[in-house]
Amino acid sequence: MIDVERLLILREVARHGSKAAAARALQLSEPTVAHHLRALERRAGVPLTMRAGRVTRLTPTGEALVQHADAIAASLEDAERSLHRHADLQVGQLRIAAFTSFCATVLPRPLAQFAHTYPGVEIGLEETETDPALDLLRSGAADLVIGFSDAATPPPVDIPTVPLGRDEYLAILPETHPLAGRAAIDMGALAHERWISGCVRCRTHLVAHADEAGFVPHIAFVTEDYIAAQRLIAEGLGVALLTRMALDASPAIPGIVAVPTRPDTYRDIFLALPRDAAPAAEAFASLLVTGL
Repeated sequence: MIDVERLLILREVARHGSKAAAARALQLSEPTVAHHLRALERRAGVPLTMRAGRVTRLTPTGEALVQHADAIAASLEDAERSLHRHADLQVGQLRIAAFTSFCATVLPRPLAQFAHTYPGVEIGLEETETDPALDLLRSGAADLVIGFSDAATPPPVDIPTVPLGRDEYLAILPETHPLAGRAAIDMGALAHERWISGCVRCRTHLVAHADEAGFVPHIAFVTEDYIAAQRLIAEGLGVALLTRMALDASPAIPGIVAVPTRPDTYRDIFLALPRDAAPAAEAFASLLVTGL
């Protein structure tokens, strides 16, 4: 089998044009470089280099061999980076900021898997809405954010993001509502309802969706607790737009129905982390993206 170290020495000779220059780059003596090249040529059974004045050039066989050396060098560099990343993950911390319904539904399993894989990393979680979470990331108080966006509230432009999926908004009505039995409800049919809304991004989305339908919603109740919102609806106090994820995160509330709207509407869930993300954040982001 070809000796990898000697193959990489041949690569340096090709890059620098002489044994002497390659020796300086490798911090070896020139006789040592010459020795390794002779041994590599004996193994190959053909000349790999030739002199052209003061320059050492590769033979066609040597050039073909160096192409493999380039691939091997790149692979070794990747392996070294991976080694350093895993070494860094023996200790450290991972501070996540994420919105409520994601914390309640999707996040626990990958977080437990990460904790099992990297027990030396201290994990922290702050449940908060998207805009405060992004502020934590910008200030360095969080390493990774899971947030959501839509046409009315776009994702950040100053932080790289990765899409994680879509979450449909549904109209939530009392089961006694005249429209409760519909397969879908035109948003305009809810123009005169009292509305229950939540976080700033959710309210912005509601207002934008209602505006498309030609009305301004009368928001009578504001709560970021989606269970409280559903109980208010069950008592006939209003209607709301809630996502499937929010409904999945809460126990079944009797007395309400969930109906798609026309036009349908969604929020896009994203992962945000800085370009100079900590190794723990990069590892968790990779786990989260591949696991969804």
